[in-house]
Amino acid sequence: MEDNFIGIIAICGDEGTCKTTMAISFPKPLVHFDTDVGGFRRAAWRLSAEELAQIESKSYPKPIQTAKLLGQTGTPTTRLYNPKKVEGMKELWQQFAQDFVDACMKPETVTLVVDSATALWNICHQSHLQELQERQLANHLRTKKGIPFDENEYRERLQPIEYGPANDKMRTVLHTARTFSKNLVLTHYPTDEYGVVPDAKGNMVEGKTGIQIMDGFKETKKLSDMVMWLSVKESRAEGKIVKSPTARITKCGLEDMGLYAVGLDIPASYEGIINLQRLMRGE
Repeated sequence: MEDNFIGIIAICGDEGTCKTTMAISFPKPLVHFDTDVGGFRRAAWRLSAEELAQIESKSYPKPIQTAKLLGQTGTPTTRLYNPKKVEGMKELWQQFAQDFVDACMKPETVTLVVDSATALWNICHQSHLQELQERQLANHLRTKKGIPFDENEYRERLQPIEYGPANDKMRTVLHTARTFSKNLVLTHYPTDEYGVVPDAKGNMVEGKTGIQIMDGFKETKKLSDMVMWLSVKESRAEGKIVKSPTARITKCGLEDMGLYAVGLDIPASYEGIINLQRLMRGE
């Protein structure tokens, strides 16, 4: 039987560059975790009925937090209330984590797709923030009995030092797929890199460096076997404009490819990777 395992693949690109289409081109049976909700439906029409029958897709919609949607409540003559409480993210992460492990344990599963890993990272660190808020409330009820908790006091974000548990959870997701020898395809959106840059006066300040990086868990590139950036290229054939999704390899640790593949453009599909690998093997 052909070995379809190539490891952890991270693909990044703007909206409309066919990230999901490339991800679900990987070997089947395939389990698709739709954390962006809707991405699979936008790409599935390109597949045959036979291919679709070998794909299981499940959506993970973020809970609608009505209080945050409505915004600030109260009047200037009363105490204003700014909704800060995080709800449902911990439970959403736990559901994903259980489903992910279950998919890894199925012998027939060949590929897992997290679409997008940018959204999964948001769910992950928001779930940890929810846990911290719950501890904050429990500590108040224990130490200040009889005093109502002011929800304006809820934590709004994690401090840099507090990202450790969220980082550990994301590492575990990647390592679990590797442990069970499942292909793991992670789709990402790009984001601006920030760093120290010169301003108009020649001073060094914090700002955009002009470089784009993958948005999400910062160790994804380090832990992936292959990283690709997608774009759509246009060409003209028989008087018509043809659009082709293309993947540029920016990291490669696959057998018989390695550094020689970095910088090369291939068709944005699993077959594009395998054809390049065969070519570099001299097949």
